[in-house]
Amino acid sequence: MWDADLYNKFSKERMQPSKDLAERIVVEDCKRIVDIGCGSGMSTYCIKNRFPNAEITGIDLSESMLEKAKGLVEGVRWIQRDCGNSLEDLGKFDIVFSNAFLQWLDNQEKFIENTKTLLNKKGVLAIQVPTFSEMKIAKILEKAVETYEHKYSLFSDIPEKRFHYTAEEYYNMFSRYYSDIEMWQTFYYHQMADSDGIVEFIRGTALRPYLERLTMQQGEEFLDMLKKETAIGYKASENGKVLFPFHRLFILARL
Repeated sequence: MWDADLYNKFSKERMQPSKDLAERIVVEDCKRIVDIGCGSGMSTYCIKNRFPNAEITGIDLSESMLEKAKGLVEGVRWIQRDCGNSLEDLGKFDIVFSNAFLQWLDNQEKFIENTKTLLNKKGVLAIQVPTFSEMKIAKILEKAVETYEHKYSLFSDIPEKRFHYTAEEYYNMFSRYYSDIEMWQTFYYHQMADSDGIVEFIRGTALRPYLERLTMQQGEEFLDMLKKETAIGYKASENGKVLFPFHRLFILARL
């Protein structure tokens, strides 16, 4: 289950990509926007500020996330449902927005294809996805998972490719359904108090599928192992803080 409080712990760092993505969208006379996988509403907040006069719908499967969203943004229609399924019944939109959601789907290309039915003729699909597999922490996590899997065999059903698409692979997926594509990548250098902060940052996202399969004692053991490896991989700067480069891929697509 999603922990909205844990996810929001690094709200400033998590909100900036949504703001950056929203600022790059140009749509004349934007009337309707849908935020797919809106989570706790941080992405919706950025959309609302960028397009204050538009009718906005936020969709997420997590009840706790939506409760947080309702307290953060007013004047939005909130819907609880599985965003991986067809949303065609909601009608057409000028902007289909989705921040850090696509990577959680088992069939990402199907979602990309389905979004075509949601867009008006001059509409824009705006996507941000972490390119997690390119980060040092991904390799550290992979090593910890392999060690723990060998010991307990608890992670075998977790999709190995969930975070593993490259920018080129995403481009090929989008180009099959969209004719006008913009792509760019940004590294956000988060300044952590220590290396444990990196583990805490991914605890509410990349770590979630693994921790859900562990007891409290097993989870603490797994986190201790991961923190030790992370401390080796990420060294402190001269001022004592640890830089955590977080890679994010941005895509704007038009029909």
